[in-house]
Amino acid sequence: MQEASAQAVALALEPRPGERVLDLCAAPGGKSTHLAQLMGNQSLLVCNEISASRARVLAENLERLGCAGMVTNEEPATLARRWGAFFDRVLVDAPCSGEGMFRKNPEAVRDWSEGHVLACARRQSEILESAATLLRSGGVLVYSTCTFAPEENEAVIAAFLETHAEFTLESIAGFEPGLNGIGARLWPHRMRGEGHFVARLRKLAGETTSHSSLEDDLPRARGKLWAAFEAEFLEDSSSVFEFRGELQSAHPETPSLEGIRALRIGVPVATMQKDRLEPHHALSHFYLRGVKRAALELNLSDPRIAAFLRGESLESEGDVGWTLVRVAGLVLGWGKRVGRTVKNHYPKHLRGHVSALED
Repeated sequence: MQEASAQAVALALEPRPGERVLDLCAAPGGKSTHLAQLMGNQSLLVCNEISASRARVLAENLERLGCAGMVTNEEPATLARRWGAFFDRVLVDAPCSGEGMFRKNPEAVRDWSEGHVLACARRQSEILESAATLLRSGGVLVYSTCTFAPEENEAVIAAFLETHAEFTLESIAGFEPGLNGIGARLWPHRMRGEGHFVARLRKLAGETTSHSSLEDDLPRARGKLWAAFEAEFLEDSSSVFEFRGELQSAHPETPSLEGIRALRIGVPVATMQKDRLEPHHALSHFYLRGVKRAALELNLSDPRIAAFLRGESLESEGDVGWTLVRVAGLVLGWGKRVGRTVKNHYPKHLRGHVSALED
């Protein structure tokens, strides 16, 4: 669950359907999924995280919530060198000293030091430089932290503007202004949420970069197995590629992956087995209109909900083959009916989220 104050960040960026959006410091994914929701899950969304372990958590959360974002695991400077001014909107939710979390997270208090604040400010300025390079002319950049330290907030933005005349600061309505009128401050004693700082910038001049497509990097899905799978499950499969042992559907404007570490290029559609293709869990959440199988509908009080999320098979009559398991119209995942049994295909790495239903 995303912290209440943090929800202001994606709203400040104001992404629109059809735009290219980059979340440069994206893990664990709360703001990325919010951005996807605001764009109707239809636009190009690239979610980057420099930490490999946190990037895996990010990819898992996008999968669990049915988001179509691409996940990369790179230094911001590497993305800037490879892609240039490609994006319409860039979010920098920068790593920080976490002072805004002191009230709810004692660990943040123990980790704090003046040296840590200054080190964070230096790193934040470096990330902001890369973000500026990645933004096209006319685009919007939002910078945010969950700390109170002016060194990491207003001072970072002021220093950036001194060396970037092509950027201008824009106001953010509805919140108290920051020091010297820079950005907006969200104070925990004045609202229901923790501490946050948000600044919105617009790039007035500069170039826009175009890129070759994924077709130059990856093979498209093909063959008899794919033809059968496509006919059964999908309405539109124009941008499905082979990637990391899976078939994944990428946005048509996804830039080249040359020199880029990526965990996923979009929505995983199918896993590639030796003699068959199996629908991926993410497909159950994303391409619902293209799924031609009936669903097993469960009501909210059905004990089979918890059983399914634990990975257990369910008893149910109906057509044999793949079926969606749904609760009040919301999809949980895939099952495969054999006789009167629906075998469970809910991902093992997601089964730990069931405990709250059993309390």
